[in-house]
Amino acid sequence: MKKLGREKFFAPPLFFSRWYGKIGSWRSELRRGGTQMTDEPIAAPAPQAEGEGAASAPTAESGSAERQSSKQRFLEFLGMSLLPVLLSGVVRAIAIYTFVSPNSFAPGGFNGLSVILEYITHLSSGYFLLIFNVPLFFLAFFLLGKREAIISTASMLLTSGLLIVFDQIPGFPTYGFTEEGDMAATVNGLLAAIASGLLLGFSLAVMLRSCGTSGGTSVIASVVNKKWKFLSVSWMTFCFDAVVVFASFFVYHRGASFTVKLDPVLLALVSLFVTSKTSDAILHGFKIAYKFEIVTNAPEEIASEIMAKLHHGVTRMSAEGMYSHTDKSMLVCIIRKRQIAELQRIIKQYPDTFAYFSPTSEVYGKFLK
Repeated sequence: MKKLGREKFFAPPLFFSRWYGKIGSWRSELRRGGTQMTDEPIAAPAPQAEGEGAASAPTAESGSAERQSSKQRFLEFLGMSLLPVLLSGVVRAIAIYTFVSPNSFAPGGFNGLSVILEYITHLSSGYFLLIFNVPLFFLAFFLLGKREAIISTASMLLTSGLLIVFDQIPGFPTYGFTEEGDMAATVNGLLAAIASGLLLGFSLAVMLRSCGTSGGTSVIASVVNKKWKFLSVSWMTFCFDAVVVFASFFVYHRGASFTVKLDPVLLALVSLFVTSKTSDAILHGFKIAYKFEIVTNAPEEIASEIMAKLHHGVTRMSAEGMYSHTDKSMLVCIIRKRQIAELQRIIKQYPDTFAYFSPTSEVYGKFLK
């Protein structure tokens, strides 16, 4: 029978692994220093000048560094995992309970499907969100990624719990209308759709920033995409949302006129549009700028004017015209949207110059607004 080594069955807990590593490094230091066990008396070490000698044992400074590192990891955990769950879960719950449910429209996905089922059964939409997201957690956990599954599901579970709690709070604020067909009701419904889109877009952006997925139908779309690559995640998510939105036409305001039955569909489309724009603005950042690439024979003159008038740096690269095989220069610069007209005026002064620009987002580094 093969005898297992000590290292096979003895593994120290992770909490102590750092100290085991330190002890091992100290022993290695001693071995490299030539320390041997002999019968001869050990002579006292010669005094050493300050700053000389082998590495010393851990001091209070190293302990302070360890505590600082632990504190930094804890803050990273708060910023990358806990805060996104709290923010997205609370904001999503407020959007659904305050603006979506009272105005009878379903903004797509499992959120919208839960609101439709709440309208039919008169049970809180939180119960249905809970039922939908528990199996999705296992699906995402084993097929997509553990961290993504835990964060997205925790956020949705928080939303489910808050929706159930809000139902038990008398007088919890809601924004809705009471009379169908009234002009004030139509305006209120439109404002509610816009407000819900802003809140749901913020919640979506927070989740995409923290774990790369929003949960819900996007999990199903991602799993299908792993099997059939030609089906894009965004397209499938759009199809799922569209099915829920147009199903609301047959659920809300039964027996009413066509225009009244169309209201929930239009409000849901408004909410989805605002959600998309809000999440894009947050994800892509508010430092949206424009990149100009200018092919010219007068790089020094143009670059000097850009730096003097627009106060932005310019990068010069060598280029060659493949038709004429003449050497040229290409200037690259990033500017703000309001500066486009000024840069175009500069370029027009040089007739042999060719330029084009494209929008950019998430500008990093030193970039003056």
